[in-house]
Amino acid sequence: MDTKRLTIESVNLDDEREMDALVDQMFTVGLARVKAEGDELRRKGLLDSQGNPLVKELPADMHEGADRDFGG
Repeated sequence: MDTKRLTIESVNLDDEREMDALVDQMFTVGLARVKAEGDELRRKGLLDSQGNPLVKELPADMHEGADRDFGG
């Protein structure tokens, strides 16, 4: 099997190996995105090195009883 980039439109749904390759590609891309987001949150000081949140307080509009406008 070659290493072409598969998409839901291009994958042969009847080929189990090709479906497995699609899933592998999806996981690889997804994990890279999650890692990049975590790196960004660490750079911003919002996560520690283990991925735990460093900011515990909620924004004012999320507190119980806050006057909220959801634009609806």
